[in-house]
Amino acid sequence: MLKRNCVAIALIALLTLSLMLPAGCGGGGEGGINEVVLGGPLLQDSFALYYPVSAATAARVPAYTVSPDLAGVVGVNAANIPATLRRTLSVQGFVATAGTSDSIYQAYQDTAGAKFVTVDALLDAFHSLCAYSLRDAEESRLAGDLQGLVISLYDTIERMYRGSEGEVREAALGDLAYLAVAAGLLGVEVTVPNEVAGMVTGELALIAGHTGTATSPIFAYSEDYGSYVPAGYYADTADLQGYFQAMAWLGRMCFYADPGAGPGDIATGREMTRQALLLVCALHAAEVDGESAYVVWDRIYQPYSWLASYADDLNAYTYTSLVREIYGGDFPLSRLEDDALLDEFISRALQEQAPLIVSMAGEGESVYQGSPAFRLFGRTTYPDDYILQELSAPQVPDRLMPRGLDVPAALGSDRATQVLAEVYGEMSYEGYGENLQALRGLFKNLDPAQAHSNAYWSCLDILRLPLKPYGEGYPSFMRTAAWQDRALYDFLGAWTGARHYDADFGGSESAELRDTQATAEQGYVEPCPEAFARLAAATDVARRGLGERGLASAPVRERLDRLYELLLELKAMAEKELAGESLNAEEYAAIADIGWTLQYLVTFPRGEGVEASFVADVSMPVVDEVYFDENYGEVLQEAVGRPVIYYVIAPVAGKPTLTVGAGYSYYELIKAADGALTDAAWLDAVESGQLPEMPAWTASFLQ
Repeated sequence: MLKRNCVAIALIALLTLSLMLPAGCGGGGEGGINEVVLGGPLLQDSFALYYPVSAATAARVPAYTVSPDLAGVVGVNAANIPATLRRTLSVQGFVATAGTSDSIYQAYQDTAGAKFVTVDALLDAFHSLCAYSLRDAEESRLAGDLQGLVISLYDTIERMYRGSEGEVREAALGDLAYLAVAAGLLGVEVTVPNEVAGMVTGELALIAGHTGTATSPIFAYSEDYGSYVPAGYYADTADLQGYFQAMAWLGRMCFYADPGAGPGDIATGREMTRQALLLVCALHAAEVDGESAYVVWDRIYQPYSWLASYADDLNAYTYTSLVREIYGGDFPLSRLEDDALLDEFISRALQEQAPLIVSMAGEGESVYQGSPAFRLFGRTTYPDDYILQELSAPQVPDRLMPRGLDVPAALGSDRATQVLAEVYGEMSYEGYGENLQALRGLFKNLDPAQAHSNAYWSCLDILRLPLKPYGEGYPSFMRTAAWQDRALYDFLGAWTGARHYDADFGGSESAELRDTQATAEQGYVEPCPEAFARLAAATDVARRGLGERGLASAPVRERLDRLYELLLELKAMAEKELAGESLNAEEYAAIADIGWTLQYLVTFPRGEGVEASFVADVSMPVVDEVYFDENYGEVLQEAVGRPVIYYVIAPVAGKPTLTVGAGYSYYELIKAADGALTDAAWLDAVESGQLPEMPAWTASFLQ
């Protein structure tokens, strides 16, 4: 995915400015364009429609008790649990401890006993499968699509440049510079007008040097050129390196509709909007191998929008609709010279901008930061960035560093709010309580369409479900304050994993979906059927969105289908458990084999007829920077270590039974910006046991 990294690489080659486009890609032989027709297809601005999966949540679990010595608990004597854990287990019905496995699925395979299937385990598989699905689509189709799209857009804009004059011609010239940088990164040779050749060369040099923050020669605002360093599988080949950088360029650099209120800013907004409108018109006028460029753009944009959590920027869907309304479907480009009409367009575009969190992702030191903007693609962004921003200085004076707990608190967790107040004293900061309540109201009334708009939003929506307190009718281990702390801990670990899921795929021996065992030990599913239902709905969006665009290879399609089926099965099991019913032999067998099933879901064949497989390198330790304090130059980092092991006494077939599960771990660190941990450094710390202390409030269940 498109992430900022600090690993230095060299750009393969800068753009050769003096050469012409390759044959078949247009050029001087064709006439200029001075009129456009937006008669292309009407595309839906969504990856796929979201279809909710219903879940029965009425709880009628018969009451059961656990004796202090755990007598009568099925499986406890064979588990060899340390005495300290046994004491906690007898009091509250569950306990957690640090694990030694590298992944959640391995933890299930490595641990003996009846299994406890956590929501965490399925979220982890979902993230891994989404990551691989995007990589698979990039390598098989999207990288080629992007190159063809950039070539066709450049050719079409060049013809618009030759067919227009005045401010429209200047806007086309700016677009040529913008697209020439993308072409150069992709290794495509184009003829760049002399007026902007130096700017293009300057941009490519800054990207090649990953020089940090600098003023863009083309856009004249600040850009972080350290964001163009490929990592993970993007660094494997020159083609993928160029693809990564081109997508970063086309997604990060934007055309502001309203950069400010001053006379110069108004003129800049008009100029950038003309450029954006020409790009949109070119999408409708151009073709890529006989296919509408608009359709090709959609095929690239939507997978990233959903799988990589693009921001709700002004995009080609919005601008296409507004162009048709204001300019008509067929108009001369000279109409873009009309400032009154252009101002009407800008006003309407600003009204279309999603009201929530315009500036969730940082834009460096740009004077336009936070302004609504058109992007040809988009940049990864997270709603929790907005939460952390609103709960720290200057919005909350003197609170220079937020906490990870701010996120579940803003999403409605009363326990998180209590811990923030009683353990950390955060309510003493002026304005903190008021801002937190405002955020809780905002997210409580969130439009359902926003809550399911991409994989990341869907995960947040799922993660906040277990944060609620559980009452009568639920298993006794869920009705404790310690379980509420465990829910917070799970939230923070899964949240960190979702922000930073960048699976690497390396060679591994083949994994197969094992046959279920008729004599399997009888386990338990975490009784949160609604969470499994919503994750199933999200998985369904992923499989249909990829499938409808021809982007799901057979291995991806098979695993997305299997994950969807598994989630429906787990939902049904959780519903039966809450109703006080026993599961059947096939369901117990599926629980017993959960570790092998999860491994299958993240294991992918190398190619046709090859037995060895790729398996996601899901070694879990990752670290992510979530906030930067400019006052002291410190960063807040959230981290995941090796998975924790849960021992849970669950009412299996009417008998208190010791079950064992696995889930995310979680750590929080504050570091000087120049000493922030990389994934490699964090992995070293985990492997050497040099770990920070666990949050104090986790002592209720984590030992």
